[in-house]
Amino acid sequence: MNIYWIFQIILGLLGLSLLVFIHELGHFLAAKFCGVRVLTFSIGFGKKLVKIHRNGTDYCISAIPFGGYVAMAGENPEQVRDDRPDDFHVQAIWKRALIAFAGPAFNVVFAFFLLTGIYMIGNPEPISDKLVVGIVESKSAAAEAGITGGDTIFTIDGKKANGWEKLREEMGIGIGRNIPMEIGTKDGRKTVVVVPRELGELGIGTAGIHPRHRVFVETEPTKDSPAGKAGLKQNDTILSINGYVMGYYQDMINIISKSDGEEVEVMFSRAGDTMNTAVIPFWNEEEERYMIGIRMGLAQFDELQVVPQPFGTALVLAVERSYIMGTAVFRYISRIIKGEVKLRAMSGPVGIVQVIGLVWLENLQKFVLLLALISINLGVMNLLPLAITDGGVLLFLLLEKLRGRPLSQNTQIRIQQIAMAFFITLFVYITFVDLSRGSMLMK
Repeated sequence: MNIYWIFQIILGLLGLSLLVFIHELGHFLAAKFCGVRVLTFSIGFGKKLVKIHRNGTDYCISAIPFGGYVAMAGENPEQVRDDRPDDFHVQAIWKRALIAFAGPAFNVVFAFFLLTGIYMIGNPEPISDKLVVGIVESKSAAAEAGITGGDTIFTIDGKKANGWEKLREEMGIGIGRNIPMEIGTKDGRKTVVVVPRELGELGIGTAGIHPRHRVFVETEPTKDSPAGKAGLKQNDTILSINGYVMGYYQDMINIISKSDGEEVEVMFSRAGDTMNTAVIPFWNEEEERYMIGIRMGLAQFDELQVVPQPFGTALVLAVERSYIMGTAVFRYISRIIKGEVKLRAMSGPVGIVQVIGLVWLENLQKFVLLLALISINLGVMNLLPLAITDGGVLLFLLLEKLRGRPLSQNTQIRIQQIAMAFFITLFVYITFVDLSRGSMLMK
């Protein structure tokens, strides 16, 4: 286990703890507003590492940092209830519903504010609604569909292509599904059908398509080399060779190696200007292939633009993005049912911590966007009518309203025990998968 991985985990725990704090803060403030006695407000579970007692409440940081809780007097049906006027279970139904709803609501509102801030600062957005393919993995789903480097993708499953992230998402949730793509080739437009395959054993799909990379001259060619004689200079971007669009430096190596020493036509750009030159490769005895005498560099094309939005526009975009993020879990579940995403693609707390830490180390804005995504999904998932979620509490309260009396304590206990057994089993499975992924990161 290296220091980088440890640092990543620490940052991930901090990010997850923030979201848990926001969620539990919602429950806590609503309980205080409704006059309910709060016994404990804890970030994490297990042994209390830090505890401050104030106004009848223990504020704690506990040893197991996955989650947290607010314990209210009279909340747990398995415990003896004193029927005090500030107990949870004696409150009016609307008060108990408000307390249950407040946690998920705080997560959704927190995500909304994060998204609004991101759009006001400027969120990277695709420059165009078409994608130029750079690399196609051999024997991949894309290769079998007839997609090659230099092709342009216009539509994916009937919708306009909207950035590489969207393409990866469509492929990720489409294992075994026929996904039509309208592409542009050197012979014109056509429609191909791509059938994504599982990426390793991660449970998500991939087509084996990657963005273009900018192939550039990394160092100044010597004057007596073919490239130097042809006028190529440091930082020139190689656009094409003999009409073949460059997406990866290996493409350039392959074309020149197979030239048999015959002249090749190189199109390149310099300071925004596009130029052409003819280069005659030479045979290199040491490498045993034809070369033109340049050292190549590689960088992914920047196909995004950052445009800061005014407050009003940012609010509208945040609402739209919140809706897309909040409903993604239902699309995801439907794909699992259809077999287009494997159950092992799900991530639990361990996997979430790893991803949060990794993204935080790489890019602060992506980290904030990821926090918004996890926060809004944490809110939505907690509203599902499952026995041990806030949505389950709301369901019990609805039944109480309709029946005119609550479910018996024994019935509530049995339902919660069954639900707990199911979720513990699911948690153990997902944690095992997460740890398997983590072991790959540590290698």
